[in-house]
Amino acid sequence: MRTAIVSDLHLGSASGEDLLRDPAIRQILFEEIAGADRLVLLGDVLELRELALARVLEIVQPFFEELGEAMAGRPVVLVPGNHDHRLAEPLLEEVALAGSELGLEQRAETLGEPARRLGAWLGSSELSLAYPGLWLRDDVYATHGHYMDCHMSLPRLECVAAAAIMRSAGQLPDCAMPGDYERVLRPIYGLSFGLAEAGMRPGASRPSERAWNAFSGGRDGGRIRRATRRAAFGAGVPATVWLLNRVLRARFSPDLSPAAISRSGVDAATEVLRRLGVDAAHTITGHTHRAGPEERDGHWALPGGGQLHNTGSWVYADVFHHPGSPPGPYWPGTVTWVEDEGAPRRARLLVDRPREQLQEAVSRANRR
Repeated sequence: MRTAIVSDLHLGSASGEDLLRDPAIRQILFEEIAGADRLVLLGDVLELRELALARVLEIVQPFFEELGEAMAGRPVVLVPGNHDHRLAEPLLEEVALAGSELGLEQRAETLGEPARRLGAWLGSSELSLAYPGLWLRDDVYATHGHYMDCHMSLPRLECVAAAAIMRSAGQLPDCAMPGDYERVLRPIYGLSFGLAEAGMRPGASRPSERAWNAFSGGRDGGRIRRATRRAAFGAGVPATVWLLNRVLRARFSPDLSPAAISRSGVDAATEVLRRLGVDAAHTITGHTHRAGPEERDGHWALPGGGQLHNTGSWVYADVFHHPGSPPGPYWPGTVTWVEDEGAPRRARLLVDRPREQLQEAVSRANRR
């Protein structure tokens, strides 16, 4: 079985950064997956933190209708992430009502109304839902990766919120179950979804991107102003992080360099898989939007000899791609392939697309 995996589409983003809203870019993806026997949508497929659910479903309908035609009767498996965690709620309720524990691969007996609509738009392609991950082979496990927010050293908003809950409700056990992570993170996801439904659009302000823009100096205002802004922002980070660590008994790092951010994600994913006891030769995640490992990274080794892989995203956030720089690991447009044997491999479909073309796709989405 040839399985194609895509993650972090963020369809329905208020910013228009969800590239697969563009028909031409969708066609590139559909041509790539034409030979797939199965498609896995590995989390954050829908952006449910910025616009109300009804509006998001209206936006994503063309994508799912065309995807159904492209997959033509072959199965599609959706694994919810943190931005579309709402799709996992019916499954979590089933588990709770049965009095059982959430496993590494829990299959939904019934789909909630939003997922049922997605399945109807897929036509003859059957949609199923797995959470928090699924086994693609006996030795290959795939999960969105949002549990890593409980362990990241990066002081992102969700990581800070998770640390606050663990400070008051108790730390995660060393040998954990998925339900332990859900007890920490599920309230955060529910609040984010509820605020978006109320029209408050908490995710639309993109605090992480604004922070990175300030740290990197941004692209506007001239070299001196950028350097001044970066110095001012950088001076306040250590004090803020020290205070967070003191209050929350956390271990956030003030280092916001690209290397530190990448390392934080890999280390956090490694810790999650260790605590959950995932015994796989290869584990595939999304969540951080950083596809890898690239050749310069070497292997992302996991306890027990396994390897970590990240399938990247389909989001173009201009702040992470500077003019004149070649496409890096955060460049969108990646599909990960898993065959019957061998290591997963990644196909980078938009690497030859100039940034101006991707910027125009974002601009068109904003004009609609």
